[in-house]
Amino acid sequence: MDPHASTDPGQVVVRLLAAADDFDIDACECLLAGAIADLEPLVLVRDVVAPVLREAGSRWHRGEMSVVQEHMLSGVVRRQMSYALDRYLASADGPTILFTTLSGERHELGGLMGAVLAASQGFRCIYLGPDLPPAEIGRFCARRRVDALALSLVTQPHVIDVPAQLHELRNCVAPDIEIWVAGRAAAVLAREPLPAGVEMINDLAGFLESLARLRTRTE
Repeated sequence: MDPHASTDPGQVVVRLLAAADDFDIDACECLLAGAIADLEPLVLVRDVVAPVLREAGSRWHRGEMSVVQEHMLSGVVRRQMSYALDRYLASADGPTILFTTLSGERHELGGLMGAVLAASQGFRCIYLGPDLPPAEIGRFCARRRVDALALSLVTQPHVIDVPAQLHELRNCVAPDIEIWVAGRAAAVLAREPLPAGVEMINDLAGFLESLARLRTRTE
């Protein structure tokens, strides 16, 4: 398999999954590194990274992919997207967005994808990884300027009591800091009473709109 044979997004997804099936971590690294180099960030996130992670998760649930294969592929995504984030941040000079997850939420790759996409548009992105209590997020924001908090949510909100954590977070950070909640479990929160300044982001288009609005607000 030549990892550089195609940068067509659909083919990259197929080849990444095939490499994971073959336990070929080197091919996974090369394929994703090539996609990062050759594709626009939006295309990369929307048409390669998100689909490959979604399909890997589905195959794992169906018993068609082992835990170690899924972890191997997720690890490649985490490393390569972290490298991409560092490169984009070298020239970023826009508003500052902090990316993390609330306490109990360990699914971090959605936030990392969002950080890469935002940094590619010139936003200063601080990526703190997953599973942070609201008080610790507030501690960071008290010491460093942050314009928005972007929280990824995959776990069902009632499992980690997201409404209570959001109320605590709202009290821990300055009122002018926007709080965004995105991810496949975010829509469930629409039925909950949430504090002011908490915005649900339902999809990639909504995230891009929030970025544009934040830039306008902070100009």
